[in-house]
Amino acid sequence: MNKFLALLFVLALFANIAFSCEGHPEHDHGDGDHEHDHDESFVKILDSDNFHNSVSEHDVTLVMFYAPWCGHCKTLKPLYEEAAKQLSANKKIAIAKVDCTQHEQLCKQNKVQGYPTLVVFKNGKAEPYEGDRTTKSIVQTLEEELKPTISTLESNEDIEEFKKQHPISVVGFFDNDHDDRFKLFSELAGNNKKSAKFAVVIDKDFSKEHVESTPNVVLFRSFDEPTVAHKGEFDSESLIKFIKGNSVPLLGEINRNTYKKYESIAVPLAYLFIDSTQDNTQVLEDVKKIATSQKGNAVFCWVDMKKFPQQATHMGLSGKVVPAISVDSVANKARYNFDEKETFSFDTVSKWIQDVIGGKVSPFVKSQPEPESNDAPVKVAVGTTFKKLVLDSPKDVLVEFYAPWCGHCKNLAPIYDKLGEYLKDVESVSIVKIDADSNDVPSDIEIRGYPTIMLFKADDKENPISYEGQRNDHMNFVEFIQDNAAIEFKLPSSQTDDNVESKKDSSAKHDEL
Repeated sequence: MNKFLALLFVLALFANIAFSCEGHPEHDHGDGDHEHDHDESFVKILDSDNFHNSVSEHDVTLVMFYAPWCGHCKTLKPLYEEAAKQLSANKKIAIAKVDCTQHEQLCKQNKVQGYPTLVVFKNGKAEPYEGDRTTKSIVQTLEEELKPTISTLESNEDIEEFKKQHPISVVGFFDNDHDDRFKLFSELAGNNKKSAKFAVVIDKDFSKEHVESTPNVVLFRSFDEPTVAHKGEFDSESLIKFIKGNSVPLLGEINRNTYKKYESIAVPLAYLFIDSTQDNTQVLEDVKKIATSQKGNAVFCWVDMKKFPQQATHMGLSGKVVPAISVDSVANKARYNFDEKETFSFDTVSKWIQDVIGGKVSPFVKSQPEPESNDAPVKVAVGTTFKKLVLDSPKDVLVEFYAPWCGHCKNLAPIYDKLGEYLKDVESVSIVKIDADSNDVPSDIEIRGYPTIMLFKADDKENPISYEGQRNDHMNFVEFIQDNAAIEFKLPSSQTDDNVESKKDSSAKHDEL
């Protein structure tokens, strides 16, 4: 899966994930609840013919991708309809829907994986809807999208009022509104509007009361140190790091109400696991000191192990030892765990955190034990051997990512084994499988469901080709491999082989005509 952040596992726990039906756009459950185009509604009905024009002709369009059989879609429907009714007078906003059982390809193009999926299109550009699924929140969120990304403040009174209105506000102080640094700040505000509210002060004497020199940026917040001025280079990377790192408390709790603040943190995220029923005064004090010393290098949060033990086990901890600490590094796409057998103290944790940031600690890789024997035609990869068997292999490698509980995977198993047996003597091809539910795979490999099958070409391991064909015959996979492999090979001699080559010959002759 391409989202390696352990935080995303937290999101699955904290967010209303129950408010999403598993997507099967190719199947209609036939409950007779299809929408009728003639129903009186303020919600626009979109299809492949009108979709792109519709989401482009309004400043803001909210689209619900749904299935008529989905219970959560039915729950949302009246709230969605009421929001559309309340916004119907605003011609800059449109609310629309797409029935994925009727427009499968359109939903696939928009990467719909569950129902309902809500997407905001701002002047045609898509971004996920992140508000609550209530009429009030939908209306407020869409109206907020129409407001200017940056407010202009003319006085200290304006700054005070801006601070009161927004828990996190970022104010840029500039001499003018036309140099490159002002433009950089404007682009930054547009790309990070969900993290904070942005404003500017342009060529005002009172700027000296807030910054030593211009241009500079000050972040105002309702927790910890209330005013934080940016120090360092005035460039995009430095400013993003400054804003993201100061938009959350020095050591705050991550839970259902706060998780969204952490989802776009650009620096390593350290999770402190504690038991909230115990006295954690000293532990919190020690880790807060560490967080202060590592400010800008890492962001720290704490998780109540009593409520969310799954997060600890997902990170690779036992889930039974407190206090415990893990670090998730986005840049390195890796997780690091403080040894639960070590004494948890200010000195030991402080040194460990410093070593993690300094690249001196080996990342945790979830992995089953390596098989004692791996001589079967289908090779078994685990977390610690995936790189060797797949990414470092000089061969074209077909990989099945499966889960033991997956019914489709169980049905595929004898066919996949037959494929391995059929190609076992082809030296340039390797057939591999990995239990992706029990083993880590590189985070840039996107696994959307089980089984996922990909071909890692010998000359391009970074861009695997997904198999989207039929799965009822091993020769389907043979043709796919032969068509896409970097290294040409001859099929084993057999009647089936002759049939495949006959098809290819026929196709080649047709092309020549």
